[in-house]
Amino acid sequence: MGNVDISVIIPSKNNKNKTSGIIRKLASENEDLKLEFIVIDMNSNDGSVLGSLNMIKELGLSGYVIQSGGSTVASALNTGIFRSSGKYITFVYPSRLYKDYLESYFKAAEEKNSDLVFSSPRSDLPHKNPVPDGITGADVAVSLIRSSIVMDFTAVMYRRDFLTKNNIRFYEDCTIGYAEAFIFNTLLYSPAITTTDNDIERDYVVSASADDSKTATNNCFERLDAMIKVYENVKIKHKNDKVLCDAFRYIKLPAVAMNCVDKLLTAGFTAAAIKKQLTLKDYDRYIDYSSDTPSDLKMKIIIWRLMPFLYKP
Repeated sequence: MGNVDISVIIPSKNNKNKTSGIIRKLASENEDLKLEFIVIDMNSNDGSVLGSLNMIKELGLSGYVIQSGGSTVASALNTGIFRSSGKYITFVYPSRLYKDYLESYFKAAEEKNSDLVFSSPRSDLPHKNPVPDGITGADVAVSLIRSSIVMDFTAVMYRRDFLTKNNIRFYEDCTIGYAEAFIFNTLLYSPAITTTDNDIERDYVVSASADDSKTATNNCFERLDAMIKVYENVKIKHKNDKVLCDAFRYIKLPAVAMNCVDKLLTAGFTAAAIKKQLTLKDYDRYIDYSSDTPSDLKMKIIIWRLMPFLYKP
């Protein structure tokens, strides 16, 4: 499996023939690239493992299926990184699949010698800025937080050596927000960044059905936990970058915390019960604001803190 251009890591559980269809689709779209398919199976019992293996053999592709047991998707993705051999890595999520973008990512990465590639299509909106060459990871992180740059966390390509050299991994205990946290942690290590301006398009035909369990209220704070961990990394690696630190502390963390509040209220929890849970977990200290906090988020925080009985998601 030498000289692999891109290792395509696919977490899979009971996707029936969808995973094999994804392999066929990506192989046909990227005939000029040497792809390696690593399917991480998480206790499937519907025959999808055999279907994936047969497709890899049928098309004469490099790759294999790894049994990951009943672990989280994040753990499965870490296994894929460890077993990969490509110059670049991308993670393909069966429930959020995109059409024909890998070749443009590969060409951009090779041309600019990049560690991180994502799509940032041009926009007519004044607050959506194009991503300039030479932009730093910290600047991208701040722009993502402030929504002046848009990135789909499930359609990104990385240089494998960059990830392994810096020991960048997914948070394995996280079932929500693990891809977002991975991106932010990658940006903290100052990767060489390249963007493509093509507007990537979702593929709803080949995609597998989304797992609705990810919206369950009993794990709605896992994304906040992940962002708190990232914030701790920010303070270690970029402690002198006040703009980045404040963006995380007074925009990202309160926004994620208030999103948790909204989900719990929508699910029928009372404001009093939510406030108690926030206090017990010491999350309430992240529901704070400064002059950097957007006005709409600031107003939500003020109403929630002072008049929770009037607060509406």
